[in-house]
Amino acid sequence: MTAQTDITTPGHAGARTMRTLPGPRGWPLVGNLFQLNPTHLHSTLERWAARYGPMYVFRFARHPTLVLTQPDLIQHVLRERPHRFRRVSTIEAVFRSVGVNGVFDAEGAEWHRQRRIVMQGFNTAQLKRFFPTLVAMTGRLRRRWTRAADRGLEVDVPHDFMRYTVDVTTNLAFGHDMNTLEEDGDAIQQHLAQIFPMLNRRLHAPIPYWRWFKLPADRALDRALAAVRVIIQDLVRQRSADRARGQTTAARPANFLDAMLAARDGAEATLTDEELFGNVLTILLAGEDTTANTMAWIVHFMLEHPAVESRVRAEADAVLGARHVVDRMEDLERLTYLDAVAAEAMRLKAVAPVMYLEANEDTAVGGVHVAGGTAIALLPRVAAVDDRYFSAAREFRPERWLADADPRYVVHDPRAFVPFGAGARFCPGRNLALLEIKTAISMLVRNFGLVRTRNAPPVGERFAFTMMPTGLCVNLAARNGV
Repeated sequence: MTAQTDITTPGHAGARTMRTLPGPRGWPLVGNLFQLNPTHLHSTLERWAARYGPMYVFRFARHPTLVLTQPDLIQHVLRERPHRFRRVSTIEAVFRSVGVNGVFDAEGAEWHRQRRIVMQGFNTAQLKRFFPTLVAMTGRLRRRWTRAADRGLEVDVPHDFMRYTVDVTTNLAFGHDMNTLEEDGDAIQQHLAQIFPMLNRRLHAPIPYWRWFKLPADRALDRALAAVRVIIQDLVRQRSADRARGQTTAARPANFLDAMLAARDGAEATLTDEELFGNVLTILLAGEDTTANTMAWIVHFMLEHPAVESRVRAEADAVLGARHVVDRMEDLERLTYLDAVAAEAMRLKAVAPVMYLEANEDTAVGGVHVAGGTAIALLPRVAAVDDRYFSAAREFRPERWLADADPRYVVHDPRAFVPFGAGARFCPGRNLALLEIKTAISMLVRNFGLVRTRNAPPVGERFAFTMMPTGLCVNLAARNGV
C-alpha cells in the first residue's frame, strides 16, 4: 500500500498550476495531436506516464489534458462524479452527432433520470429470471464451436464472443432473439463493429470535420447507423405491440426495453424517442464490446499459460460433472478459480484503459489547480502493473485473487483495480458481464481444448474506444468423452 495523496478540494488556494507538470513536447497550435494514434492511444499515454510520472500534461491542439495514474486520485475523481467531474464534453458532442443520446453520455439530472430506467433491466431478480435463456445461448455457442472443431476450422474467438454477447443482450434487454450464433451472415455485428472505432476516431479529431464534409469511413458509419436504427425500430414496434396486447405492463416491465417504453409512453413522458434509441444502441454496443473482449483476453491468457487453462478446466469439470453447460446459477459461485482468472485478465488487459473526464468547476487534484472545463485522462492500468500496488504486477497470476492467496502476493491494493468504474457511475452491467464470462468460459474448457493456430501472428492490442485483442487465432479440439 502507498501513502494517501492529497486528493481533490474545491477551489485552488495554495495549489500549483498545471504548467508546473511535466509532459511531452508538442508543436505550436496542434500540441501533441500528431503523436496520438487513436488505435494505440492507450499505449502512447502509458508510455508517457513511464517517462513523465504519475501526473503529467499533454496538449490536444491548444487544450491541456491532465493525466492521472495514481489509484487514490483515480478513485476519488470517479467517486466525485457527477457533481464535481463529468465525462468529457467532447464525448457527449460526438455521440450525439450520430444520434446516440443515452445514459452513457448523459450528465446531471438527465443522467439520474435515465439511470433509474436502465437499472431496472439489470437487477438481480431480472438476471435470475433470465439465466435459463443465457444457458440456451451458451448451448448455441457450444454447438457452433463443435462444428468448427469437427471440421478443423480456425475460430475467430473475438468475433464469436461478440455474436454470443449480442444474442445475450438482445434477449435480456429487449426480449428479442436475434440468434446470430446460428444464422448466416454478420447482420448487426457487421454494423456495430464500425461504430466504436469511428466514434473513437472522431473523439480525437482536431476539428469536427464531418459537419462539413465526410470521408468514406464517415459515410460507412452513416450506413451502419441507419441499418442499426432500422433494427432498433423493429424491436420497438414488436415490444410496443406486445404491450398493446397486454403481455407486459408499466408496473411490471419484462425487460429493459419495456421499462423504457413505459417511460416514453407514460403520462409524464420521461423519455424521448431519441433517448430510447440512444439507450438501446448504448446497451447493444456496451453489451457486445466490453464483455466479448474480456472473454477473448481470458482465452489469450489461457493459451499463454497452459497450467492456468488446466486448472480452470479441472474446476469446471468438478462443478459441471456430466453437463456441457452450467445450468444452475448457484453453481457459478463454485467457480472461484475462474473468477480469479477473469479478475487477473481484467487487471492486465483492461478493456477501458483510458477514461476521459472533465472538471465541472475550478478544483484541485493532487495539489494541482484544475480549471473548470479541463479534460482529465485516467489511466488505471498503469498502477495495475506497478509492483507498488501488486506483487509481481506484470505477471499473470490469478492466485493473487483467491481467499487463500499465496503469501508471495502480499502487495494487493484493490484501489488499483477499477474494471467497472467506481462511484455513482459504476457500470450497471457488471453482474450480467460476470454471468456471461463464467458461463461461457466454463463451457469452453469443459468441452474443448485450446490450440493456437499454426503461424498465427503475435496477439496485439487495438484501441477503438475499448481495447481488443488482434491476431487471436485459435483452433478448438473437442474433448474425448465429453
